[in-house]
Amino acid sequence: MKSYKKLHCDNMAEISQDIYNFLQTHTDILTICHPGWHFIDCKKLLSEVPALSNYFHSIRLYPRHSAVTVVIDNYSLPIHTDEPPVIAKINMPVINTTGWANRWWHDDTIIDELVDQDQPIVFNSKIPHSVERIGPVTIPRIVASFTFFNEPLDLLK
Repeated sequence: MKSYKKLHCDNMAEISQDIYNFLQTHTDILTICHPGWHFIDCKKLLSEVPALSNYFHSIRLYPRHSAVTVVIDNYSLPIHTDEPPVIAKINMPVINTTGWANRWWHDDTIIDELVDQDQPIVFNSKIPHSVERIGPVTIPRIVASFTFFNEPLDLLK
């Protein structure tokens, strides 16, 4: 299986802005700005961001859980694997993804890298991965992450 695969989304800017607005109005995540994982109410997010719901419907995926990751430095999301049993997750850029790299690792060697994420990706969360600053950045970097009832493993083949 691949480390990740880019997905296309025609209205990514709109979805990113609407997710950001949701975070502003329905959570304290932006106020606290604590690095790491923050789980959010998936049903509420999908009802408040219809373009996101429509996007997942268009690619025949049915979201189960959602979270956002807040990154402010190279220590926010160091090399890790996500909790099983889910393997294939989708990450969508929300804000400030320029100047950062998603990296997948084997031992101490980078085996794959995605720089300046500007579109959704499906990724293999079983492969050790990290988020690292590689250039000038604006913080915080926020990405929305989703798991699904029908896990999209086929997209990683």
